[in-house]
Amino acid sequence: MSIEQRVRDHFDADARRFDAIYDEDKGPFARWMDSVWRGVVRRRRVLTLERLAPLAGKRILDVGCGSGRYCFEYARRGAASVLGVDFAPAMIELAARQAQALGVADRCEFRIGAFPGAVPESDFDAATAMGFFDYIADPVPVLAALREKIRGTLVMSFPKAVEWRVPFRRVRFRLLGCPLFLYTSDRLRAILSAAGIPRYDWVELDRDVIIIADLRTPAS
Repeated sequence: MSIEQRVRDHFDADARRFDAIYDEDKGPFARWMDSVWRGVVRRRRVLTLERLAPLAGKRILDVGCGSGRYCFEYARRGAASVLGVDFAPAMIELAARQAQALGVADRCEFRIGAFPGAVPESDFDAATAMGFFDYIADPVPVLAALREKIRGTLVMSFPKAVEWRVPFRRVRFRLLGCPLFLYTSDRLRAILSAAGIPRYDWVELDRDVIIIADLRTPAS
């Protein structure tokens, strides 16, 4: 079974639990568990929204969109159109249903598929890939494709290879049968360079490194 199929199967089965990370209505123990083990999922969304603002009138791509939580926020903040792409049909089903319920379905499109094959369009104003490169064996061609399709800001997360939760994550994902790819600082810098992304901000955020790349052509 391919890496893509294993990742798709995992998130098809895990879609509702993962989406529930964003829910506010939880008991004290669930909130504590989210803070310790999954709090970065929510904190990186806050950081992303800060770095992409203002969103009014922009055309946004979200790669590995999951259940669409980022896409909804982009639409709420005035994005003209948002395209979300994900491997897992169950994630896309959740995203499409919630977009209707939130009244943003007219500006949010969701597709099942792998990037870049599922996205022939280009000239997006910005793109995000949060919690996506955890599951990509060869990130360089994916990053190169993103670079070609974006004319503004690209925000991405990469999970650290050295961090106190790493041994637990490795064991958990091995038991689940889902691939997991982690990054040292040196390897991540080499990947960004190989993909043709020379200018970026490097933000340490909990168990992740957040890369904010400016893909606009520098002034001469």
